[in-house]
Amino acid sequence: MNKLKNWCHKLYEVLKPPPAQFSLTQQFIITLGTTITICLLSLVNHLLDKVNLLLLSPFIASALMIFIMPSKIMTSASVIFQSYLLCSLIGFAFVYVFDYAQWVMIAAFVISFFLMLILECLHPPAIMLPIMIISESLRDYTLAFDPIGIDVLILLVAVYFFNKTLKTFPPVKK
Repeated sequence: MNKLKNWCHKLYEVLKPPPAQFSLTQQFIITLGTTITICLLSLVNHLLDKVNLLLLSPFIASALMIFIMPSKIMTSASVIFQSYLLCSLIGFAFVYVFDYAQWVMIAAFVISFFLMLILECLHPPAIMLPIMIISESLRDYTLAFDPIGIDVLILLVAVYFFNKTLKTFPPVKK
């Protein structure tokens, strides 16, 4: 029985999560902020009759990243704006120039990733945008403004308010 207890304790030590870098209050704000942002993204897209859950998924992932990794450069407002703008332009360009094919999505993905690295605006969820645009064959350029532009604006507002709120709390000492 003692060996089993020791083994379970060792297993627990190995699988134990790292210490929290956020206080309980900050964790509550992160959860609340992420929930509000995702609900706002869904509500605005519903009100605009542009409910496309596949197209909404990169923005939901961005909302999670904004709140979980606020100090990372990839979640800054300028990087989010630049990456989504770049990736949507590449996606729409590929849809208009090429017919749908697997290699078109791969090429758009690679070019988006390469340009984001060169331009130093890497935001991983935005890389999915060209794939979504090409797979859905979205040829309506107004989508760049209606759901995509508005969703990016919502994310930028979330970044602003979250950074302002998070600065009022002291960092957790480890």
